Amino acid sequence: MWRPLAVMAAIAALALAAVQLTFSAGALVPADFRFVNRSEPETLDPGRMSGEPEVRIANELFEGLTRRDPKTLAPAPGVAERWERSADGRRWTFHLRRDARWSDGRPVTAGDFEYAWRRLRDPATGAAYAELLDGVRDFRAVGEHRFDVELEAPIPYFLELTALFPTFPVPRWAVEAHGRRWFLPEHLVGNGPFRLESWRVGDRIRLVPNPHYWARGRVKLRSIDALPVENAVTALNLYLTDAVDWLPRETPPELVDVLRERDDFYSGPGMIVYFYRLNVRRPPLDDPRVRQAIGLAIDRREITDEVLRLGQIPATTLVPPGMPGYESPRSGLGYDPERARALLAEAGFADGGGMRELGILYNTDEQHKKVAEVIADQLRRNLGLRVRAYNQEWQSYLASVDAGDYDIARAGWIGDYLDPNTFLDLWVSGAGNNGTGWSDPDYDALIAAARAEADPARRMALLQRAEFRLVNRGFPVLPIYFYVVSGLVKPHVEGFYTELELADGSRAPNLQDLHPLREVWVGEP
Repeated sequence: MWRPLAVMAAIAALALAAVQLTFSAGALVPADFRFVNRSEPETLDPGRMSGEPEVRIANELFEGLTRRDPKTLAPAPGVAERWERSADGRRWTFHLRRDARWSDGRPVTAGDFEYAWRRLRDPATGAAYAELLDGVRDFRAVGEHRFDVELEAPIPYFLELTALFPTFPVPRWAVEAHGRRWFLPEHLVGNGPFRLESWRVGDRIRLVPNPHYWARGRVKLRSIDALPVENAVTALNLYLTDAVDWLPRETPPELVDVLRERDDFYSGPGMIVYFYRLNVRRPPLDDPRVRQAIGLAIDRREITDEVLRLGQIPATTLVPPGMPGYESPRSGLGYDPERARALLAEAGFADGGGMRELGILYNTDEQHKKVAEVIADQLRRNLGLRVRAYNQEWQSYLASVDAGDYDIARAGWIGDYLDPNTFLDLWVSGAGNNGTGWSDPDYDALIAAARAEADPARRMALLQRAEFRLVNRGFPVLPIYFYVVSGLVKPHVEGFYTELELADGSRAPNLQDLHPLREVWVGEP
């Protein structure tokens, strides 16, 4: 025990200068609650975002028709104080609370939701989540305080969708007045428990309570700082030196055994998959045999057991285990170097001969770097390929993936709701989060059929057939592992649930590591 603790102390000393630099750069008094948000957000526009660093902030600045209860993560009344559903589950009527206000004091109306949802569907918006409303036939504001929605077929997770960031209302007057700059601090108007006070790039995002929020009496924090720290060691030392109160999923693998001994460390199963996108628009990755060969040459067990060491589960399918009523199909992506070499030879690249160098793009992060370097080495050893791992900062990385300017790119996906569709509808032709160029009419038809299917068992069977095509026919993405949710949170942080407390008294894992800050507070350290 002494030696690992000494290692931690040495790392802390080495990184102390970086910690001091981070905070000496700004003169702001530290906030009540501070957390590491990994990367600088690309945008704070709910209609255009897709990444975790953006979503964590948007969840505090905006509120949907429903919201997540912090103890259970079940949908709870948000801007809508109540709702009715038709007997066939296809029509919903939401009644908006009359005291819902934007942060500038204007009323939040049903028209604000209608505008935001139409904007989400408008191709000009460039929304990565536009397909989220594909199962919605119609929606409309009926007066200022009623919002009607008609579905193509019952959606079992619909109230989870109305708590999700793409369905948040946006202020039309601010969007139209300021265009793509409307979400900057001097323009942004939100309707959530907090408002954006400042955004200092490279330093922090500062949130303070929204004085017009309908439940402002339940908001206890006077200020929140979100810090864009990508280096895992620097992030850990910010936590160890009490500069932050929460450190999500930033555990340096070499310190896992030590950190597990701490009372403030938490971990559990996660509804999150780590995978690689393959750009099928670029030869030789346009050949599914090459794509499958790469997938078969990756030893996922080496990555989870020797590199990450936190209990991550090797993945050969996209949907994490534990989805109610669903079981993933068998996969054609298990570790099989001999089969991989045969496929590569069949495609005309025996022992890697004649194939150009491939690049593995990852967003700046030490863990992503280690995984990419191990996979590049495995592909060299098992297939004779020339592979280069390289990094870009978060915003550049997103732009490269969106533009198709990559060969192979790492990615992760946190399930937005407890249903396999949240992992499978990503790969529909032209979907905003697809990013691979892959298109399969049969896959699209299966997802569309599942969307229209009212019978739960038949719906799950359709989704299973769709996933089968992904991991046995198309191979546009290569699953690597299923995450373990982990982090460090200070004991004096209250109202923060690393395990969910369900209504029947039982406990459940917080699969999304989701923590609404509306009712979080900080006690005595």
